[in-house]
Order: sequence, then structure tokens, then C-alpha cells
Amino acid sequence: MEDLAERMGDWGTPWHEFAAFVFFGAVRTLLGYGIYLLLVLFIAYPVAYSVSYVSGVFISYYLNARFVFKEKLRLSKALQFPIVYLAQYLIGLGSLYFLVEVTHVSKFFAPILIVIITVPCTYLLSRYVIKGRSKTSQQS
Repeated sequence: MEDLAERMGDWGTPWHEFAAFVFFGAVRTLLGYGIYLLLVLFIAYPVAYSVSYVSGVFISYYLNARFVFKEKLRLSKALQFPIVYLAQYLIGLGSLYFLVEVTHVSKFFAPILIVIITVPCTYLLSRYVIKGRSKTSQQS
């Protein structure tokens, strides 16, 4: 995977970094789904989903730290990283309510719009948690 990240070029520019974030987000999603499919063969699906979701948060931390933001792995950052997903969930839930109840967007279409809203937010929060305040403000 490191070779792939190196071949894809320098993630120094914000757009390249964001593209890498989206790419490795897709990788994380596939890995999380694979974990779920494996676990659901042996344990109840709600437990399998929960374990795969929590695993996915930490897989996301690893992929983002190593390949997107090129930072060393730190336990303190890994323990802060679930806050990013809590924020993503709350932003998504609030956006869902607003889109469905206030603007009357279809409850079936609204989640697609929420991805468009939450991915940039998740990117910025992930960047802040992994890189810290000083590095984030220097490159913005």
C-alpha cells in the first residue's frame, strides 16, 4: 500500500491530500465491510457490525495518518480519533433532520447529500486531530 501512495504522487497540496483522503476512505470502507462479512459468519450481525465499525475507525486513523497526512502513528492521536466519527455522526444527523424536516428533501435522497456535507468536514477534523493545530494552519 505504501508503494501505491508513493506512486500516486505528493499529497502536499490540499486537493491531492483530499483526493487521497477519499481514496483511502473507500479502502477503509471495503476493509470494514470485509471484517463485517467475516465476523457475521460467527457472531450476531449487530455485534459484527459494531466490531467492524469500531475497527474501521482505527483502520481509518492508520490509513489517514500514514498515507494521507504522512504523520507518525501516535497512541494519543488514535485515542482522540473516534471524536472525528462522533462529530461526523452528529453533523450527519443534524443535516438529515434539516434536509428532511425543514427543506423537505426526500428521506431516501437526503443521505446522499449528507455524504457531500460530511466528507469535507471529516477530512478537516481528521487533519486537525492527526496533524495538530500548528501543522494544519501552516498548510491551509
